[in-house]
Amino acid sequence: MNKYLLPILAFISLCICSCSNHYDKMEDWMYWSHDNQSPDDIKYSYLLDAVSMLFLEVNYNGGDITLICNNYDNLEPIGIDGSDTYDCGWGKFTVEGRQVKCHFPEDALGNEPMSEQITISAMNGKEIVNTILYVTRSFTCTDSDELPDKYKFKLVQWALMPFMNGDFGAAAPFDNLSFRITDYYDHYQALGFPEFTQHYDSIVWCADDFPNTLKVYERQNTASSSEEHFSSQWSSHFFTSTDVKSQLKGYRDGKVVYSTPLTTNLYERDFLCYDWTDGNVVIANPGNEGIYCLLDKRYEYTARHTMETDGTRYAQISARLIKVSSNEESLAYQQEALTKLMTDNIGQAQTAAGKTESFKCLPTEGIEAIKFWENKTTRILLLHKIPDEDYGREKYYLHFEAKAQPSN
Repeated sequence: MNKYLLPILAFISLCICSCSNHYDKMEDWMYWSHDNQSPDDIKYSYLLDAVSMLFLEVNYNGGDITLICNNYDNLEPIGIDGSDTYDCGWGKFTVEGRQVKCHFPEDALGNEPMSEQITISAMNGKEIVNTILYVTRSFTCTDSDELPDKYKFKLVQWALMPFMNGDFGAAAPFDNLSFRITDYYDHYQALGFPEFTQHYDSIVWCADDFPNTLKVYERQNTASSSEEHFSSQWSSHFFTSTDVKSQLKGYRDGKVVYSTPLTTNLYERDFLCYDWTDGNVVIANPGNEGIYCLLDKRYEYTARHTMETDGTRYAQISARLIKVSSNEESLAYQQEALTKLMTDNIGQAQTAAGKTESFKCLPTEGIEAIKFWENKTTRILLLHKIPDEDYGREKYYLHFEAKAQPSN
């Protein structure tokens, strides 16, 4: 903005110095007042001298202002083509009798500041009397609170898909949660690019105390092309029962210019997402589900559906391999991921010595108990599956069982 105002301010200074010498020629000048309909968005100033000068400084909000000539009733056409309207793209100026109506559409897309110099004329007999209108316009919102609503967005928790397919109203660790980004008025657009995306270079999903982020919108510009990517809906799991305080942040030129928060509450059932009473039980051929967190990509898990043998319900969780090259790295990663999962949810492990006798559904051979945890409803073992021709590949996994419930 300053590069446009410097020559203007110098011109103003010269005119002010000579103003007192020209009052006897005021009949040849145009005298102006204004009706400003957007007083917070358009700054107006007027300088009277040998040539009248009007100055408008317009911000990204835009608005309307009517300039009124008090001593000439009929102004000359203002358009290049001899029409009564001049449109420079970011401002429209229309002559109506003694008035110049100026309209500036809202524009917060962050373009470089623009300026325009417009001559407004009237006939004084056979001579032309002129006023110079200087207009400067900015297009950047510097405060997210002032951002137009059409460029704001919301983060919404859209759907809960419980791991055990039960009628659970609250989310638990390992449940699948879907999220959406909507506009400020809660409208969801599945296809295409919503208008609010055009204000940003990227929109990022992130959360407190989580190591990773997800870009739900990104625009990449090169000298020869422009690409946009937008995900209006996404899903994720979380690994612990906690309050996840996440945000969507809108970035422009490397800075956050808008953000919106969401708190997701997660509650542990009997153990993580498992409910030994109300959850579903698989009679035969239990399946596995992949458990991932888009905000924490250090670990992924595979959780088996609940099974039941002789009245005891049980299940298993394994660590899914991520970027490990050797068998030693794989085994170390499995132990680390499974131990962290239990430490974060149950606490420190106990010794596994003598604990296997309390489990009813353990394999009879080919395993080694490494660590033990328990809560009020569940016993958990970290097991080492010993490599064998009969028992398959070596690995670590969690085996857990429901404790016997007291009879009523």
